[in-house]
Amino acid sequence: MVIEPFSLTGLLVLAIFLIGMTLIVFEAQLEMDKFKPAMFMMSGLVVIGAHYALNDPNGFKYFLHAQEETKGELFGLIAFMAFMWMIVELLNERNVFTALNGFLLRKGLGAKGMFWATGALSALLSPFINNFTTAMIFGNSVKNISVNQRYTHVALCNIVVASNSGVWFLGTSTSLMVLLAGKISIAGLLLLIPSSLIGWLLFAATLHFFYLRGVNGGDLIRVADQQDSAIKPGGRGLALVGLIAIVGAVLCNILLKVGIEFSIGIGLGIVALYAWLLTHRGIELPWQDQLQKVEWNALLFFIGIITSVACLNHVGWLSYISRLFELMSPTSVNVILGVISGVMDNVPVEAAALMSNPQLGLDQWALNALMVGIGGSITVVGSAAGVMAMTLDKSYSFGVHFKFLPAILVNFFGSLGVWYLQFQIFGLY
Repeated sequence: MVIEPFSLTGLLVLAIFLIGMTLIVFEAQLEMDKFKPAMFMMSGLVVIGAHYALNDPNGFKYFLHAQEETKGELFGLIAFMAFMWMIVELLNERNVFTALNGFLLRKGLGAKGMFWATGALSALLSPFINNFTTAMIFGNSVKNISVNQRYTHVALCNIVVASNSGVWFLGTSTSLMVLLAGKISIAGLLLLIPSSLIGWLLFAATLHFFYLRGVNGGDLIRVADQQDSAIKPGGRGLALVGLIAIVGAVLCNILLKVGIEFSIGIGLGIVALYAWLLTHRGIELPWQDQLQKVEWNALLFFIGIITSVACLNHVGWLSYISRLFELMSPTSVNVILGVISGVMDNVPVEAAALMSNPQLGLDQWALNALMVGIGGSITVVGSAAGVMAMTLDKSYSFGVHFKFLPAILVNFFGSLGVWYLQFQIFGLY
């Protein structure tokens, strides 16, 4: 260990991290985008640099090496998210997702039908277009059709938990981080399909029978305006090309060992070329504008958080997580990390777990991705999907989300139970 955690430098780095995390947790109340305190948290680098300049100039080599490792981790994460976001924005511009919502309404689904349909689509699509995007798409759908606030809250909670269940592929930053760190493969993540989806089904059934059935007051939803819900010209073809690009990226990663961030980058190139072809066929598609609609505030948040956690690691604080894995069973520690992720966002929790580098097998790294990913649903501030729900509906607060805690715990422990049966009892991995 280069710097002791209880040294002045170590305590200053910890203080910067805790101040930043406190601001992030209360971002809604402070009306402050969380990327701002996250970027401030990188100032731990300055503290560490000053320590070496004043006390140990030879230690700069360790500091530079740590920064190089962090840059490598950040490139994979940010590149994948940016590339995937661009593909989603191109599809969104063609009304692909809006048309999907319109299709559901034309089928005459009632309030309960829309509850199950938006939840199921969030659970099935979030692994591919991430939890933030599905919460935005289907949360907007619920907001547009709901005429009852209690129904809106129940449906939004369902969408948040369903979106976070996308840990079985790349639906949450947690699963992506574990994959890019080389702790698990895509095939390993796919083993989480039973625990993720069954856990959501148990949760949704609980929410339906104990919360949704108690919502009354006449009609709960209205038929939304369908005028702008039709898919735009070229949208179907673009959706097909996008699906082929994503599946191809996965196959390249599994079979040819091409990094998933590079594979998705190739997929983006194919989708963008097809979009360019559509414009030359006379279809108006501002594809270049769509490529620039990446949510940079979200990417800046990841850069700040991961860098600040790397600072904690450099001054020795993350060694205590490794010791936890030595003192307790890995299963217990992963469950604890899942609970913590619901309080302080799953990104720093997963970053801390990865940088502490415990020696775990496939089964435990899969559990780690599962627990930290779905653990973000425990509170509304624990995941990007929850923050999006609060953004869409200002009345959906920490307190409102907390009312659904019993059902959310059914999801958490139900998923854990299915994982235990699959991995520990039957050894299916």
